[in-house]
Amino acid sequence: MRSPGSVRAGLEWLLRAGAIALLAWYLVFVLRARTQGAAEGSTSAELRTALARWSTIARPSRVHTTLDHPPAGADRDWLAALSATGTRVEWSGPSLLPTAVAVAPRADPAGGADVSVAAPARSNVMLRDTLGVLDSARAGGSGVRAYIPKPRTTIDAVVGPVSARAARQDSLDLKRLLVIGQAGWETKFVVAALEERGWDVDAHFVVSPKSDVRQGEIAAIDTARYSAVLAIDSAAGRYSDRIARYVRSGGGLVLWTPTASAFASIAPGGGAGTVLEDEGRAPSDSAPRSELELVPITRLADDAIVLERRGGDVSLAARRVGPGRVIQTGYTNAWRWRMAGGDEAPEAHRTWLAGLVARVAYTGRATVASPPTDVAPLATLIDRLGPATNSAAWSATRDPHKIVAWVFGLVCAAMLVEWASRRVRGVK
Repeated sequence: MRSPGSVRAGLEWLLRAGAIALLAWYLVFVLRARTQGAAEGSTSAELRTALARWSTIARPSRVHTTLDHPPAGADRDWLAALSATGTRVEWSGPSLLPTAVAVAPRADPAGGADVSVAAPARSNVMLRDTLGVLDSARAGGSGVRAYIPKPRTTIDAVVGPVSARAARQDSLDLKRLLVIGQAGWETKFVVAALEERGWDVDAHFVVSPKSDVRQGEIAAIDTARYSAVLAIDSAAGRYSDRIARYVRSGGGLVLWTPTASAFASIAPGGGAGTVLEDEGRAPSDSAPRSELELVPITRLADDAIVLERRGGDVSLAARRVGPGRVIQTGYTNAWRWRMAGGDEAPEAHRTWLAGLVARVAYTGRATVASPPTDVAPLATLIDRLGPATNSAAWSATRDPHKIVAWVFGLVCAAMLVEWASRRVRGVK
């Protein structure tokens, strides 16, 4: 049986050997760092301090930063500048989600802006401006779209730790609208709603085969005068060739399904389905269009996009025709929404109709001054620094300066314990 003295002597030998091995490892580590170049790391919280160090005191050949959020524009540019001087810059950010935001002024006399956000499906998107939170939504397959009635200078889209910022880059020059239809309730209230919204409207009402009423001085149908044309029924057929040329030159058209056959070359849908008549119920505030008469859009063009369905029937569709745009609606008596709905129905009908026009309207544009933005932080980061690296692989590489205190402390502790043990045993 081994004596306690021999066991203690073995432990002392292990402590001595461990201290020597640790010193040898650290020497190899330092020599390798000098041969391959020093490597340093940082986190988002330390990044600004680390950048100053890497640019002045230390000259590492390789740096890595673990990001909790995309760095500010100045810090990102600083990292890119380091990379340009020969320092290998790596980064990782497993929690960063690809996010992009765009803000476009809406073609609407009431103003406002359309905000489009690209984000991973099912992620939570929060919109905010300089005054606070505007709204939040869960992203679908095509992201999030929202209308902001009174936008501030910038709008942020926040998805997890990523905050993308956009601003309006231009203002719009709105022209007039041209409405063509028979003298009926739908035509009357379309004109009324658009004028109440602030649009200047020219109109051609067909009262009978031999009697027309014109509002405004209807001029040549071109983009110099009109932002959009609204063709409500068969009365617009007499203008079909001129309207088609207008759309192909960049104009916008809102087309009611009953007159789609006269615009077969540019309409999103080529025909009308069986009329789904309303049952006389008042449109509700929550789903007003579900109670309206619908002429479903059928035989969609190959490049048409469905914007809305009611059940299995297509109720709204859109199509690009060269630089022009066309929206086709199957709702033929939307005036009932305005007249038979609740207290908010007139404003809701007006907003919906203005939204259709805004999607197709031709406008002049003027660039306006805008503050700095970062519309796609993660994409910009990848563009400037390259793709993310594996943070686990980086953990094996440390800066010798950062661990020298630990190495020194462990060696001193091992040697002190070994010396104390020998003194207790009476061995020098």
